[in-house]
Amino acid sequence: MFGSTTWENDEHMSGESVESNTKTIKDVRLIKKRPKPVLRFLLAFGIGSFFFLFPIQWNGQTTIPLDVAVSLIQEAFPAFVEFFTFSLICAGGILTTLSMANHHGIVTISEQTVDRFELDYWQTSNVFWIFRIVGIFLAIPILIGQGPQWLLSENTSGIVWGGLLLTIALVIPIGAVFVNLLAELGGLQFVGTLSQPVMKPVFNLPGRAALDSAASWLGSFSIGYYLTRNVFDRGGYDKQEVFVICTCFATGNLGTVGAIAAVLEILHVFPVIVLLYLLSVIITAIILVRIPPLSTVPNEFIAEPDPEPEFNGSLGDYFRFAFNEAVKTAEKGASLPRSAIEGFIDGLKLTGMMLGTILTIGMTAVILNEYTSVFEVLSTPLVPILSAFGIPDPQMAATSVILGGAEMFIGATFAVGADLITKVYVVIVVSGQAIFFAASAPMMVDMFDDIPIRFRDLFVLFVMRTALLIPITAALVHAAVLLGLI
Repeated sequence: MFGSTTWENDEHMSGESVESNTKTIKDVRLIKKRPKPVLRFLLAFGIGSFFFLFPIQWNGQTTIPLDVAVSLIQEAFPAFVEFFTFSLICAGGILTTLSMANHHGIVTISEQTVDRFELDYWQTSNVFWIFRIVGIFLAIPILIGQGPQWLLSENTSGIVWGGLLLTIALVIPIGAVFVNLLAELGGLQFVGTLSQPVMKPVFNLPGRAALDSAASWLGSFSIGYYLTRNVFDRGGYDKQEVFVICTCFATGNLGTVGAIAAVLEILHVFPVIVLLYLLSVIITAIILVRIPPLSTVPNEFIAEPDPEPEFNGSLGDYFRFAFNEAVKTAEKGASLPRSAIEGFIDGLKLTGMMLGTILTIGMTAVILNEYTSVFEVLSTPLVPILSAFGIPDPQMAATSVILGGAEMFIGATFAVGADLITKVYVVIVVSGQAIFFAASAPMMVDMFDDIPIRFRDLFVLFVMRTALLIPITAALVHAAVLLGLI
């Protein structure tokens, strides 16, 4: 897969094995560039980058095309968006129930049906199965507008359903179209390969880890986990490297950060958010890889070690090499329309998997926040700290940060009415926390049980990441304000 083929295929080498000593990029055999794959890569990279990062003027504001597309659909088809969201919640709950019933032996489903509906994709823990089912029963009264006041209040379902789910249901599938163009037609390879020279000296990771990291940022943490698992099984990573990649680089992806920014209505500064977000994640990773517990994870392999060769080259050499890898990927990839359709389908699946859980956890959180003081108490120790760092709405930001550990979208919800600087701060911190106990944490524990990655380790790392992100992000946000970027 992406994390290993760059250095392992013989076609890249001039008759020399991967175990040999340091080479220059001139030793790499570049492919012959045919016009069609070159054009496919350039178009996919240009369209994907434009959609997420190119600022445009719309209704008197500077924003990005993603925001315009979502806003147009919401304004033109409000009833459709509600039924579309409800349908995704139902589909997620029903498919999860079929998958879990088959997994537990409650019913027997044929292998053909399992493959046809990809039921393995919907398998989860019993807790999250319940969350997805409860999400259906919460969505029904919200959709028809009939139910108790505590459920239908503007401060409960008005926030979670109206302000959160209706946006997520559009942003992720639409964004997935363009993310997939970047990931499948060479953008992933291009970005990842250009990053390789800094991975070892900066993060103590093999160069190939740049591709896994880029997969997480451009695709999703689940894609990053899959690539990491693939390389780990073939001896490309040791246990420490896997632990570092999963807990430092599988953070909120570009589409997810965009979705949170859309919920907070700050997509007009999204390019600045992306820049500050990447800087905060990188600085945090530089620190964490050098201290316990990550630095004490054993450098053990579960397969025959397969080290990558070291390459030297100028910036121009690496650019040519990255372009070569991107075009090679585009040559093997599908057409632009097919890649877009596949991305949309993947986005629908991911959204259907998430919405029920987000609705259940989100409603629980906002109801507790509305009718109790539990989150105010939990966030109290953070308030003076955030105030000292100059965050304008410290109480709101503190609550968002605390809730971010459960689910990043839920954390973002509590900053809806905050100051612009607070919103930017919350997006970056919550997205950069990386370890979300409603999604990524259980997946890590399950997928890497042979390391092992345990919940107690993840909780410690979550606290450490948050403790580092709070001052780092504050400094970056205030610098952006001073430079007039926000």
